[in-house]
Amino acid sequence: MLTNLRFADDIVLFAPSASELTQMLQDLSTASLEVGLKMNRSKTQVMTNSAKSRVEVDGQEIGYVDEYIYLGQIASFENRQDKEVERRITNAWKSFWSMKDLMKGTLPLTLKRQLIDMCILPVLTYGAQTWSLTEHQKSKLKVCQRAMERTILGVRRIDRIRNTTLRSSTRITDVGAQTAKLKWAWAGHVCRMHPDRWARIVTEWVPNDGRRRRGRPRRRWRDDLDKFLPQWPKEAQDRDRWSIYKEAFAQQWDTNQAT
Repeated sequence: MLTNLRFADDIVLFAPSASELTQMLQDLSTASLEVGLKMNRSKTQVMTNSAKSRVEVDGQEIGYVDEYIYLGQIASFENRQDKEVERRITNAWKSFWSMKDLMKGTLPLTLKRQLIDMCILPVLTYGAQTWSLTEHQKSKLKVCQRAMERTILGVRRIDRIRNTTLRSSTRITDVGAQTAKLKWAWAGHVCRMHPDRWARIVTEWVPNDGRRRRGRPRRRWRDDLDKFLPQWPKEAQDRDRWSIYKEAFAQQWDTNQAT
């Protein structure tokens, strides 16, 4: 049973009940105080997919939330991927407009391209290694990038310039291809991990006590990998061969071409 995630001072605790979580939080608070650390109550919150029961630490109640930002990504039980894509797009535009004078100015197009590839694209694709995008979500990311391309070129949608023409002018890195490459690289890295590493354990884990909902199943993280290369966990052991597959995976993965 996975009971915690720890990254520096950002800690997540998992428990099957509110009473167990209360005890875990209290133990954490006590152990922290012994070494001079204090729990930040304003950032300590609880999420649940069951009934909301009282959780407290040192006699103070911890509030419930429906979603939370952990390590830069949204954690939520409902529509997490939709929310994360919207958040990525919002943050990318904030980064873009923070450089408005450069992007809409007389800066050479080659430098604008470098700014987008180095400063905007990483914001737009942050955490893409863990995404299981639908075609609609892929399209939203591409539409965002196309809008930025029109902005740096000084054209409008009513000018009805084809996307292929825009891309031939800007030559920026495509967000769809970049997202696929990041995921492909992470998948290979996980497969080559030691079997005792939690990242590999949870990736390979198959629940034995549950069933998927009726109707069309939700898209899973490994679905596009399985479709492209059914034996991908085995193939990932060969780094050189895995790298060769990367471009082909990016090309077939990004099937939705926004117009």
